[in-house]
Amino acid sequence: MNEEKVIIDAKYPLAATMSFPEANKQKLPGVLLIQGTGKSDRDGNDKRLKMNLHKELADFLTTVGFVTLRYDKRGTHESGGNYDEMGVYDLIDDAEEAVKFLKNHPRVDEGKVIILGHSEGAMLAPVVHQQSPVAGLVLLAGAAEPSKDLLPRQFAMAMKEIEATRGLKGWLFRVLKVAKKARKQNQALMEKVMTSTKPVMRIRGAKLNAKWLREQMEFNVCDYLTETHCPVLAITGDKDIQVPPDHARIIAEMVPGESEWHVIPDMNHILRKYERDHTMLGLMKEYKRMLDQPLDRELLEKLEKWVVRYSKADAV
Repeated sequence: MNEEKVIIDAKYPLAATMSFPEANKQKLPGVLLIQGTGKSDRDGNDKRLKMNLHKELADFLTTVGFVTLRYDKRGTHESGGNYDEMGVYDLIDDAEEAVKFLKNHPRVDEGKVIILGHSEGAMLAPVVHQQSPVAGLVLLAGAAEPSKDLLPRQFAMAMKEIEATRGLKGWLFRVLKVAKKARKQNQALMEKVMTSTKPVMRIRGAKLNAKWLREQMEFNVCDYLTETHCPVLAITGDKDIQVPPDHARIIAEMVPGESEWHVIPDMNHILRKYERDHTMLGLMKEYKRMLDQPLDRELLEKLEKWVVRYSKADAV
């Protein structure tokens, strides 16, 4: 496998890495990887979590014969632009330019390009496909509902865990009315953001990407899934608490094109085996303890079988 650093000529230059199967000079199918929410680099690493998720996915796909492309988001790491001022549709526009870059590369068969999106990337991929059609979509840990329903549910799960906490910690939570105060603060924050037009706001001294949050709360992936006619593979783990696992099935039923879905036993949101139950309050700590584990083997087996099959699709 050979890697090459490249620059995608989007609104702002996007630093990226292409991986090529070793010693293969013919045109090959390609995969663009779109990552989830946050400032992780093209490999899937940030200061808190060095998951290496996208690097591992890219390496795996390259070993089975694909050219892969992964990139740093606008305003992060080696890419240009301002991350704090970026919105959902800026992310979509950048991903579209990445698709065009991959399609136009001399080593890539432009009719056999697939988009693989993880988490938020899985929500953006159908929109990117609508703007620049590809041969297929792989949606890992993707949602099948409006973000205005998904994001509050995640917050509500954390509040429920606070209220159910036992022992001294639970007593302190109740005495200090932690859940009640958090709900009130969250409601005030959302009202402030949704009534503003500023791209960036300061909330208690910290910068908040208000443009992204407003656009995310108005975004409904279902509007695009119902118009997706290319083949779709949807996979989620049954230990995923960030996205309901049954959304993999809902995605597959929603798209009018060919579809396939799987819920992987004991796989979590970061695509690794986890036999216990996650908690929203302890999620980051739980993820950190398993970063040395490889990606789920069953996931990779199903991914390989599907992408090899659909890389033979007719040019789009």
